Amino acid sequence: MSANTVIAASEAKAKFPVLLHRVQSGESFSITLRGEEVAKLVPARRPSREEVQDIIARMKASRSVLNPPGKEKLKIKDLLNKGRR
Repeated sequence: MSANTVIAASEAKAKFPVLLHRVQSGESFSITLRGEEVAKLVPARRPSREEVQDIIARMKASRSVLNPPGKEKLKIKDLLNKGRR
């Protein structure tokens, strides 16, 4: 990724479509308001296959904590209905 370019909010507003194209090609920008950094405009990043698999594994692990083997399984619908009583 290229170096972070600092740009005033007024200039960013005026050149937003151009900035989006530049971000799409890998650049990033710090947007300032009265000289103080208030936002960053950076390329979106898609998670890698490994990151997705890691997240799924962590979700499955947390599910096993909520529903340990040998105990009655919690069901979201039952919890919602219980909360409505």
